[in-house]
This record gives sequence, structure tokens and C-alpha cells, in this order.
Amino acid sequence: MEDSILKSLGIKIGHYTDLINLTGTTVFIAEKGANIGIDIRGSNTGTLNIPAFDPKAAGKLVHGIVLSGGSTFGLESAFGVMQYLEKNKIGNITRGGIVPGITGAVIYDIAVGNKVYPNKSNGYTASENASFNNLNQGNIGVGIGATVGKWFKGKKMKGGFGMSYAKLPNDIIVAAFVVTNSIGDIVNPANGQFYFQNGGFQNPFEDKIDKLTSLMDLSGTNTTLAVIATNVDLDKTSLMKIAELAHDGMARSIYPVHTNMDGDVIFALSALKGNNLKLRIPEITLVDVIGLAGSNVLAEAIINSVLNAESITGFPSYKF
Repeated sequence: MEDSILKSLGIKIGHYTDLINLTGTTVFIAEKGANIGIDIRGSNTGTLNIPAFDPKAAGKLVHGIVLSGGSTFGLESAFGVMQYLEKNKIGNITRGGIVPGITGAVIYDIAVGNKVYPNKSNGYTASENASFNNLNQGNIGVGIGATVGKWFKGKKMKGGFGMSYAKLPNDIIVAAFVVTNSIGDIVNPANGQFYFQNGGFQNPFEDKIDKLTSLMDLSGTNTTLAVIATNVDLDKTSLMKIAELAHDGMARSIYPVHTNMDGDVIFALSALKGNNLKLRIPEITLVDVIGLAGSNVLAEAIINSVLNAESITGFPSYKF
């Protein structure tokens, strides 16, 4: 991905990476604000301020999306992002001053490293590092402690942070950014192929279901978080539908997915800065086109997150 893509989308990416304790934070900053839609499919989430951006809520813009390690403890990093945004006068203008619009979610990575969690200072550092040319993938930011394949029939491997994009007609851009930290596999253990690349699915329930206590390896970690961004001007309701459609990308590339032990969340945004295309195309058509493209680029980003990851103790990389 080129930095021109991020400029067209109007978002900057910043990372804080703790290589010793295997945790980190990634932030997406929309300096002029962005409309946002959010869809949650996992049942074990740790999130921040999501109801504030529901279509029924007041029409606030989002300025920062925070994806952090550290489970719920990692939500502290978001307050460092808020501090940075306020200091740089990025936010919603109110009678009392600037109030940044912020949301985010966390992954559970505290079983793979030391019990040190991203904090307010780390969130501020990630924000300071935000730019249009932060294009690294794998063991960076929130992806440093990400792992996959932790269910009872899984193949444990290193996950990470990944990205992908597509250019569509009418100069439309759709991009996906993801931290893959799933209970499910990205690679089919039966044949070593990526599911999204025609790897196929196996039947895991050969034994009696009443013998299973959970799909989860209790020593494992979980949750896949993604941001889908487009340069097309869309409102919150349309972006929520795009986030919903993009979840198909997870379902095509992770097995199993959206379980009781996952906290899968997708944030879809359309920034006011950047190209911000106002197209004379029915919005219902734009939503389907962008949502379907979003599912494709998300599946590709998930593969990229694994292809670019480096091994950590107990979780070999795909390229090992």
C-alpha cells in the first residue's frame, strides 16, 4: 500500500509497539473528523464509547479509533490519544472547548507476554507517530501480541497487523486494516492452505458435542478487529451496513469466527479530509459495492497480517 492511499482516505496511522512485553496500540486519526459505522459480531468484546456513534445517537464525528492490546486494561491508552487530539485542536467544537470523538476496542494478548498493558502515555506516543506512511505490517502496534489458531482443533500461529486495498471505478478506494488475533485458524490444518485461497473447511465435531466444554484453549487469546475506510462520502447508517457486509471477509478467511470467545468488531469510516467523493450514484448501490469490496480487502488484509508476522514463543510464524 502506498502512502497516497492513506492521504486519499484522509486517515493517519500510528503505532506503539512494546517488543519486550509483546503488547501495543494502533491508532487511526482523522484530523477533520469522519463519519463512522460499527458492527460487532464477537460475543466477548472490550470496547470504548461505541454507543456514541450509533446512527440513533447525535451526529458526532469520530477523530480517533484506537485498537489496543492489554484486554480491558488497554483501554487506558485511548485517553492518551484523546490528550494528543485535544492538544492539537482535533475534535468536535463545543461551547467549552475541543472534545475529540473517539472509539475503539481491545484484543486479549495478556497470555503471550508479560502483564504490562498499554497505558495513556503509550496511546499518546502512538498518536505522535501517526502519519500517512506508516505502512508496516505484522509484529507492529496492536499486532505484536496477536496470535491465531487457538481452538481445540487449531494450528497455533502468529497473527499480526495487516492491510490491503482496492481501487474501484469512479476513483473509489476501499481499504482494510486488521489485527488478527482469532481463536480460529487462518490456515486449514488439514492441508496448510489459507481458507480464503480455496483451502476448504473441515468438520471439527467428530466426537460427541457433550464432551466439549468450549471451542477455546483456555491458555489462548482472542479477538479480530478491523477498520474499513473509503474515500466516498457516506453517513453513519450506510457505514454501519458496510461494516456488517465486511464481516463476510472474516468469515471467509477465519475458521471458526464470531464465537462466544471472540470479540470481533469492524469500524467503517468515511473521513471528511482526503478525496471525500460525493458521487451521483444511489447510496444503496454504493453501500453494496463498497461493502462487498470491503469483505474482499479484509480477507486479504487478514492473510497479509499472518504472512508478515514473525514468530514468538509458542506461536511460529507462517513463514517459519
